[in-house]
This record gives sequence, structure tokens and C-alpha cells, in this order.
Amino acid sequence: MIHHDIKKMKAVIRKDQGFDVVVIVSSNGNSRYWDWRLSVTRNEVLSPKTKIICTEEKWEGGAGQLLGTLYAFEEANKRMNLKKLLKNGGTVAFYHTAGYGKRMAPLCGTEGNNKPAVKLPKPIKAEAGNTLLAMLEAVIFSTQVYAGSRGGRICVFWGDQVIIPSRRMRREMRLPVEIFGIKQRFTLSSKEWRKNWQSYGILIPKKDKGVLQREKLSWKEIKRLQEKGYIRPTPKGKVELIKSMGCFSMDFSFLKALLKEFSKELELKKRNLDTDEHLWMPLTSTRSEYVDKEGSIIYWRRIKKFKKKFLAREKRKVIVGAKNLGDKTLWWDYGNLANYYKSLSILLDDSHEGRVAREFYEIEKYFVKKEKKNNLKIKNSILINSEIEKGDIKNSIIVNSKVKRVKIKGAVIFNTKVKSLNSKRVLIYNLNEGKGIRALPNEVITDIVVAEGTKIRMRSSLIRDSKKDWKIRLPQNPFSYSEIERCLSRLANGAFKVRL
Repeated sequence: MIHHDIKKMKAVIRKDQGFDVVVIVSSNGNSRYWDWRLSVTRNEVLSPKTKIICTEEKWEGGAGQLLGTLYAFEEANKRMNLKKLLKNGGTVAFYHTAGYGKRMAPLCGTEGNNKPAVKLPKPIKAEAGNTLLAMLEAVIFSTQVYAGSRGGRICVFWGDQVIIPSRRMRREMRLPVEIFGIKQRFTLSSKEWRKNWQSYGILIPKKDKGVLQREKLSWKEIKRLQEKGYIRPTPKGKVELIKSMGCFSMDFSFLKALLKEFSKELELKKRNLDTDEHLWMPLTSTRSEYVDKEGSIIYWRRIKKFKKKFLAREKRKVIVGAKNLGDKTLWWDYGNLANYYKSLSILLDDSHEGRVAREFYEIEKYFVKKEKKNNLKIKNSILINSEIEKGDIKNSIIVNSKVKRVKIKGAVIFNTKVKSLNSKRVLIYNLNEGKGIRALPNEVITDIVVAEGTKIRMRSSLIRDSKKDWKIRLPQNPFSYSEIERCLSRLANGAFKVRL
């Protein structure tokens, strides 16, 4: 059974029920690209009525999600009166994509230092010709359905995570802030916690419909919260907690209060503040708890004063609540090389999630369970707009590629032209090679085209951390990722139409 929400996602665009305005928060040099790109693909991912505003996070060292959202709002408000729109019940969504995309290197280099432009396996129509769905476009398409019940609010999303809820996405509470999350009931044990919960921000439900937000807690910290009575198991030993998605919505009154509170930071453009660590946590933590997590006492006092003033003015008792997306929610993270590969590999699974993923990307017709034709054997693979002459393909995804001879298993291949390929568990993206390629297991290979068609071949591995490698010249590469980034940054706005 396919999630009914995918049909709703499509219906929202068809019926023109998406957000009134979407604001793209991009890295320096990429706003022109997204202005253009979304103008030619908007019929696939946006409602006809939606106004597109592309901004750049011109903030040394990065602003963080909190200040980045507030700064983007002010910049977008200069182009369109968003304050008036929200006051009259309009809807606005922000999509954060700023940053170098270090964890996706070297793939982001093939897209001109534009990580959210990395492609996913869904062919779409564009005014300038057919193309593949970009990562950001997948997120935009999947989130338009949130608009219907959030009049007078802004929604904030990350640009590299696709979330398919298992519950209705309609707003269910009237608090100023709702954080999107997955509520689950489970037996609290050290093994369960370390395996499935420790790497996430969590929301602890309260009786007053609010939540306590905590960041990546250890087992020891969880036991301490249980001892204090914040976490209360049922008679059967079960607890109910919510994994935070990092996405949220807030009403106009709270947004205005934040703009006023952080006006100095927005003017100076010097500080880096995130929503989880610097807003939700101090809003829902005691002083000692916040300090124990290496938070500043002075900053906690500032947020406490802000909270007290806001609650008194708005005559409220609670600010932050949660929107439960459902315990069967599917969450595909494309934020680093390993997760990109892993999330795409789900498309090959003979499971509910695999079928939902193929439905979302509309590629069921490209899925080959088993086929033998002439000199080519294919098993449990997806081939999209590709030409393969002969060989053996197992558990692989091949998109917009042309290969004469293959012997591959567990391969993900995009926009590649090569004479022959022999590999297991490999990620190849935008590669053009007249000879054969024999890739090592877990290898990542791509060609980055710079000025006047100069091609630079870059390699990495699915088991390496590209962020840690950012300034390192790996033995197999002529340059470091940071050197590639600096080279391409000069071309970002000048060559943004090179490839759809």
C-alpha cells in the first residue's frame, strides 16, 4: 500500500494549494541559478500561484538556522511585503541550502558548488528541456502540502531531506511554534537508545501539550532526565518520545518577537545561532541543564527574559509544541555521500519503503526485477534513459548513462559515459571516460568540468568523511575539495546554465 500523502503532494500542486511564497536561502553565487532553475521546473514542484524569492546567506562563517532564517526573512521582505502577507493569513516556506556542501564533496563540485542541485532519479520536464529532479526540488515538492493549515505562519525546512509522513500533515495545535517530529513508543534500554535515538535531537512531551527539546543525549543523560521525572515510563516500561526532524513552523507574532530580539545580531552579521541549540533548548531547559550541555548562563538568561515577555504579551503559557508526523514516517537523508547512496539504494528494496520511494520518484516503470536480453543480464535494478550493450547488472541504479560493457553490483551511476565498467558498491556521478573504469568497492568517482571544458577527475569513498577531507589532497586527487571550491566560486553566477 502506497502512502496516500504522495497523491496529496501531487494534488496540492495541481490544485494550486501550495505556499504563497517560497524563499530559497542559498550560498553566495547560487541565487541566480535557483531563480532560473525553479522558473523552468516550477510546474513539477510548485503551485502556479507561488512566488519564488532566492536570497543568499551573505554572512561570514555562516549564520546558523536561527539567524539565517531571520536574515532571509528581512532580505525577502525587501522584495515583497511578507509581513503584510502573514498578517493577512498568507503562508511562507524557507528552504536552507547555504554552505559548502562539504559532506557531499566531490559531487557538489560537479554542480558548481551547489549541493542542492545534485540530482535524484526522477525525470522531469522543464521549459528548457528534460532534466532530472534536483535534491532541493524534491524537498520543495514534498513540503507544499504543509501550507493548507498554516495560514499566518512560516515553515522552515532543510534542503537535503525528504520526509514522507505516515499521518496527516494538517496542523493539530495552536502554539506559536511546532517542531516536526516522529513520535514513537518503545522500551527504554541502553542498546535501543544508542542504536536508534542517541544521534537525534529529541522532544519530550509535556502534559500541557508543550515539549522539552534536547540535543543528542547520551544514555547517562537520558537516565538523569528519567530520575528527574521528565521521562515517565508506562506501567509496562514503555516511554514515548519524539525524534526531531529539525524542521518547524512558527506564527507571525513569534517571528516578530525574534526579529526584534536579535536585531543587533542581524545588523552586525557576526554571530552564528541555530534554532535547536540557541532557541528551542534554552526555551525549554532549566539553567543548570543548559549549562551542563555547555550553554552560556548569560545567553540562557537572555532567552528566559525574552520568553517571559513574550508569554505575558501574548497571554500564553507555552511556546513550543510538536507535530507528530507518525511512527511509520519515512525519512530520506541526502546530506552526505554515504546517506545519498543509502537513500537511493532503498529504491531497489522489495519492501513497503522501496515501493513508496519508487512511487515518489515515479520510476516503477524503470524497475527491472529480472531480465535477459541478448548479451545483457539485469536483476533487481533501475535503468532510466540509459544504453547498456552487454554485461551483468545487479542491484544497481543507472540514470542517463551510456556504457558498452558492464559488470556491476550495488552501483549508483548518474550522467556517465564510459566504455566499460567493472565494480561493486560504487557511486559514479557525471563521469566521461573513453576507456574502461575498474572502481574499488565503495569508491566515488566524478568529473568536475571547470573553465573552457577543463576536466578534473576526483575520487573519494563512501566510507570516508568528506568534511574531514575538505582541505586534504587525497593521493588519488590532483586538488583538495577546498581548492576545487575556490576555483568554481569564481564561475558560480557566470556559468549557472551549463547543465539542467
